[in-house]
Amino acid sequence: MSSDISVPTSVSTAPPDAPAKRLRGDVQGLRAVAILTVLAAHAGVSWFTGGYVGVDVFFVISGFLITQQLVGEMARTGRISLRRFYARRARRILPAATLTLAVTVVAAVILLGPAQVTPLTLDAVWASAFAANIRMAVAGTDYFQAELPPSPVQHFWSLAVEEQFYLVWPLVALICVVMAGRIGAARGAGSGAADGAQGYVRARHLLLAALALITLASLIWSVVHTPADATAAYFSSLTRAWELGIGAALAVLVTSGRVLRRLDGAPMVRESLVLAGLAAILAACLLYDESTPFPGYQAALPVLGSAAVLLAGAVPAGENTIGARLLSVPPMRAIGDWSFSLYLWHWPLLVMPEIVLQRDLTWPERSVAVAAAFVLAYVSFRFVEAPFREGTFWRPTWRALTFYPVSIALIATTAFGGRAYADFEATRGSFEPAVSVADAPAADPSLDDQEALVRASVIAAREDAPIPTELRPALTDLDSLKPGRTRCDYTDDTERDLCVDGDPKGTKTMVVFGNSHALHWVPTLNRIAKAHDFRTYFLVKNRCVSASITTDRGTDEQDPYTECDDFNRWAFSQYKRLDADLTVVSTAPPIKGVFDEDESWVGDKDEINELMRPAYTDFLDRVDRHTKRTVLIRDIQGFDANAGTCLSRPGATLGDCLMKPVESRETAIDVQVEAAEDAGVDAVDMGSYFCWDGSCPAVVGDTITHYDGTHMSRQYAPQLAEPLARRMGLRERN
Repeated sequence: MSSDISVPTSVSTAPPDAPAKRLRGDVQGLRAVAILTVLAAHAGVSWFTGGYVGVDVFFVISGFLITQQLVGEMARTGRISLRRFYARRARRILPAATLTLAVTVVAAVILLGPAQVTPLTLDAVWASAFAANIRMAVAGTDYFQAELPPSPVQHFWSLAVEEQFYLVWPLVALICVVMAGRIGAARGAGSGAADGAQGYVRARHLLLAALALITLASLIWSVVHTPADATAAYFSSLTRAWELGIGAALAVLVTSGRVLRRLDGAPMVRESLVLAGLAAILAACLLYDESTPFPGYQAALPVLGSAAVLLAGAVPAGENTIGARLLSVPPMRAIGDWSFSLYLWHWPLLVMPEIVLQRDLTWPERSVAVAAAFVLAYVSFRFVEAPFREGTFWRPTWRALTFYPVSIALIATTAFGGRAYADFEATRGSFEPAVSVADAPAADPSLDDQEALVRASVIAAREDAPIPTELRPALTDLDSLKPGRTRCDYTDDTERDLCVDGDPKGTKTMVVFGNSHALHWVPTLNRIAKAHDFRTYFLVKNRCVSASITTDRGTDEQDPYTECDDFNRWAFSQYKRLDADLTVVSTAPPIKGVFDEDESWVGDKDEINELMRPAYTDFLDRVDRHTKRTVLIRDIQGFDANAGTCLSRPGATLGDCLMKPVESRETAIDVQVEAAEDAGVDAVDMGSYFCWDGSCPAVVGDTITHYDGTHMSRQYAPQLAEPLARRMGLRERN
């Protein structure tokens, strides 16, 4: 199919009500509303927690304006040119987006360490290919990555959603135009103005029918998918397409002379529409927060509100409404002009300083970041966006289309160079040996070799020793620290099979209960199982606390984690059939809160601890009835800092990354040990393999101990197999 499609003359003559092009100040003002709400939310304005709906406002505006262009072209020329369409998109989007991505990667190379540069370069390549939403959905649904800082280019997900929609929608519109022409030809239409008007109307009806189908299907999927997988739904183009579809459908509707005449003759309707629309957007900003399942049906409030504002201004008289006049004031129009660049720059300016500082920004610091975003947005609009979009040199279609391969090549080259430099920085300088037991004072005979190495590592850190050159893993490969999976992954609630780990031919049975803090013991327990003749079953699920109590989901939502309750019931039913010789329980405390006997949510730490002791005890009692022996592994120490991030900071030493356990977390973990005593089961404390004398090194010997603040690294876990086996009183088989 040709990219320039001419249709028969039955569509080639524009009817009297064909859309006229005019610059609408209220649309620019609505863009300003969208970006200002996003800025407020990302800058942490506490009473504007739903400001993220500004992205949805952008989607509606985009669908409206882009479809207006398509319909206008169809009315004027009787055709839709895909080449011209994508050339316009290239001139509008790529120059500023490419500049932002390239500058962000370069800034990361200068300011951040290898640990942050490596994943960012990959994120940037995905963003340049308009696939950032796919990348972010995968990262967001990975439980272990969810605890890491957000990517400085995460916000490119919304741009990816738009461009994925525009890969499909112009093709659909083109097909509708062709079908309209062929229908007219089949009916024997002539070439007069009347027949042209009829053809245009047919094309418009087909466009509306196609949009209704796309929008309805996407809305239904959004409503269904959002509760099931909120993170994936948030980034999905399939759950967002209906928002662009609403704007697109509105653009087609306002080309109807009947609609325009009715709107033009109803000033009170226009006034009500614009004020109600702005009120709907404001209500979403004030009422929604991170716990609101989104998009789903909740997105209808800002989406329909945006559509109402656009509809009210569809006729020239609509610019006289109170709301339109407010939106059209010069400051709002200017911010609307800069909104795209402002959206691009604000996020890395807010996120990257927090990664460098390893803490949240203060209000003055956030204010500086936002002010810097406005400055860069103006510069970017004035010297990048406007010249490329309006300059005559880039007007030829073929030149504009070269932006696509050039942009991807430029970002890929920048990313490759950044990653290569990060690899170089990770190994630059003189060789620094790993800490060894010999570096410590006279050995304590009560310590085994691994405990002695922990002690030596603490002493080295206190002396501000340099970071070993040959770390395990390398600073550019920190993602490999992530705890592994078991043969059966119960994360998505669809798998309910039993899988054998450890020694499949073992004559004894070990069963492991817990959440992700049992998963990080998988390499350790599998080694123990193979050495001690155990076939092993890991009945573990992320965020699912091993206790007889309902927790929340560990997010800002105060909703019961019923999937965990269901899983624990299923796991226990399977467990009773396994005739376990050894049962191991390793679980993290609740992340946020729990529900008491009255099904009321409890978030106070002291109250949670009071409820958790009997809950742990009951769970351990029930487990112990169906096994020869039960062992609780006391949860390991947790920290406020991320070891990998700290170690990769330019100029960092081991001393900079010497951490202390979080006191409130230690208190919650002690409750587990008290419950084990109440239940009469053994408790094993492995804390001496992570900390000594109140200090916890990020590196023990040459190995990074933690993936994030609370999970043991995949590389360190195997080193604790023999110590854990000894503490559990296991003897190797002959």
